[in-house]
Amino acid sequence: MPEWFGAPRSARRLLLALGLGLAALTATGLSSAAIATSHTGDAKLHPFTINSPNFREDRPLPVSAEANAPAFGCNGQNQAPALRWQNVPAGTMSFAFTMNDVDAPVAGGFHHWIVYNIPAAVHELAGHGQNPFSEGTNSAGTTAFFGPCPPPTGQVHHYIFTVYALSVAQVPGDHLTFEQLLQAIAPDVVGATSTIGTFRRPLDD
Repeated sequence: MPEWFGAPRSARRLLLALGLGLAALTATGLSSAAIATSHTGDAKLHPFTINSPNFREDRPLPVSAEANAPAFGCNGQNQAPALRWQNVPAGTMSFAFTMNDVDAPVAGGFHHWIVYNIPAAVHELAGHGQNPFSEGTNSAGTTAFFGPCPPPTGQVHHYIFTVYALSVAQVPGDHLTFEQLLQAIAPDVVGATSTIGTFRRPLDD
């Protein structure tokens, strides 16, 4: 388990939001120094808060969130949890959102849900997995919520829900991948917050 899971929640949220973004953006070829400057050069970066009525921080996601992916042994309802955020930075023009499984056995983790061009006046995702905002391409190759479906090993997987506050109203591009989205928003992030939900599938006999 990464060391930052033991950090205080307020610090951890900012570390999660930035750490995941920096790692992904560095992988795309941008230098870590350039990324850090774009985020912190004018000391504007501001943490805010996020929660869900469907799960508690560091606790299991609802069973209804499990993916409906029979080919992988998952037969859930693929119901996205609702998410709400508040105390956003002044000057926020829009939001972007990602959901990632950092324990997935694939390089960079598994990206379950990508949403952007969320207007500044909107402070929630309703939770049905279908939103009137721009949807990015997840690791399953679809442009929608793809619920948890970890291997049936009994291992607890950690799902990071991150909201980025942006100083621009629109992010150009259709169906952006996780890496493409983070590269596009890198100069415009003025705040970030994350929360963690967990999910596990029992060990197959």
